[in-house]
Amino acid sequence: MSRTEVKHYKVANGDVQLAVSETGQGQTLLFFNGGGATQVSWKRIIGELRGQYRLVTFDFRNHGKTTTSHSTSLESFLTDAEVMMDKVASDRPILVGWSLGADLAVWYASSHPGRVAGLFLIDGALPVNLVSDPDDVRRRLNTPTMRIGPLLMYLVGMGYRLTPDEYATLTIELNRRREQLLSAYEKLDCPVELVLAAKTAGEKGARAERNNALWRAGENNSRIYTQSCLSSGWTAPINSHLRNRSASRTPLTRLSNVFRLACQSQLATSDHHKLPPR
Repeated sequence: MSRTEVKHYKVANGDVQLAVSETGQGQTLLFFNGGGATQVSWKRIIGELRGQYRLVTFDFRNHGKTTTSHSTSLESFLTDAEVMMDKVASDRPILVGWSLGADLAVWYASSHPGRVAGLFLIDGALPVNLVSDPDDVRRRLNTPTMRIGPLLMYLVGMGYRLTPDEYATLTIELNRRREQLLSAYEKLDCPVELVLAAKTAGEKGARAERNNALWRAGENNSRIYTQSCLSSGWTAPINSHLRNRSASRTPLTRLSNVFRLACQSQLATSDHHKLPPR
């Protein structure tokens, strides 16, 4: 494959056919999307990095061009990640995860020592539960817009096919598992770079203020209480950088530059970095 050619194919995980896109040569970067998002979210980042790495994106089950499954637990999404690592990723790729994908990257790397060269995590994988009221999550996700909008997007390969209850259950499960993330970080044997949105929950309302404060506390705990080679930084809301075509290229370029430097650092240190015994 040339450095600019894009290859599209499917990879089987049981009865689920994962839609995969691949371009470039060299060190493999495997991208894990956020919940409700597809590999299209990485289009601008891929454009910035094309020609420098082997870039692999895919859609998780019930998302984008991947087929659907009745199994939509966090663990089932993790099996999609495991299949991609086993069947597509080269030896010791760098995992790039956003939101849900960041958590999956940490959980995978923590249970597969020596398999990952580094983690680049975007606005996710912090050891804090942002769900204080599960019933409120279910109410907010069970609206006509949340029922119809994602389905229409899914029909053109860009949305997701989860019922409001499935999406709420996944969100609640993800946040409960985040309470255990410090134990996962302690098992990592690769460097980690965190890039976090300063206002991940928005700017208005008591819930946004609470969740933003918890997010900041979670980042602080990750740095203080883990032994992994972790560095972190804050930026403006991540969604606009990944999704908004009309957004200024300055934040995106800054994010890409941080990404390049992190990759170089991770490749330089990952072979030597081992956690001390506890």
